[in-house]
Amino acid sequence: MSETTLSALFSTFKVSAEVFHNGQYCGSWSIDTSGTQYLSFHLVTHGQCYLMVNGNIGQTQLLKRGDLVLFPHDTKHQLSNEPTFLSEVNTSKSINYQGGVKVDATGLVCGYFSHQHPLIKQMTEYLPESIVISADEVGTSTLASIVQLLVNESLAEEKGATFVLERLSECVLALLFREHLDMEQGLFAALSHQKLNSAISTIINQPEAKWDLENLAKLSHMSRTSFSELFKSVVGTSVMEFVTQWRISVAYRLLKDEGIPTLAAAQQVGYENESSFSKAFKRVLGKTPGSVRCS
Repeated sequence: MSETTLSALFSTFKVSAEVFHNGQYCGSWSIDTSGTQYLSFHLVTHGQCYLMVNGNIGQTQLLKRGDLVLFPHDTKHQLSNEPTFLSEVNTSKSINYQGGVKVDATGLVCGYFSHQHPLIKQMTEYLPESIVISADEVGTSTLASIVQLLVNESLAEEKGATFVLERLSECVLALLFREHLDMEQGLFAALSHQKLNSAISTIINQPEAKWDLENLAKLSHMSRTSFSELFKSVVGTSVMEFVTQWRISVAYRLLKDEGIPTLAAAQQVGYENESSFSKAFKRVLGKTPGSVRCS
């Protein structure tokens, strides 16, 4: 996935990290932080703990220092110091690092990636319930370096630590999307697909262009039929429906954040008149462009 494409995705959906916990748990403890309705994450900064997803105790995972877990769909989960998960959930209080790192404690940075875009769920639709990235797996990659910075910052007790943790978390998410998600279906699969990446990246970076099935198929050096069938099987929607959804995604952000006139937004994403744009906008989002500008 190219840097420009990744930037276009992040700027359109405006995903930003919110860190709500940075501390350490001692003794017996168990937490469940699901319920935000956003993509959430946990980073183990020292010690270890166990992860259970959707109450499936038969498939618990041991997480160690530097391990990162993400929940793209806010899946119900528990973290605990015990593989049996017998401790009552969310009753233990964590402590900060003013007194230093406690022996046998588990340090956690917990947060979520907030957004206000109605189509972001389609972007993450085919991601798994949970994604565990182990410190061993990333080795000495850029992602490993950023995670180490996160660990260091979490323990430092410096002013502005939360702000720094949030920005570093956003870098981690970007690197995960760019390099570490092995997907077979969905937008991210298409962006890394040998035959589809050129066409779909071009759609994302040039929403105003007059795209049709023929010229997009040419970008992939495929026939219209083969390209159409492959695109639908990987992305999960037709080529031209994706073009429409992406244009509306960009227009939504222009209207909501910049408050530009409806016709100007329409023209910036390839529509020649306000009527056809408003019709497509209402079909995709279930609301009118005017209602978004006023919200």
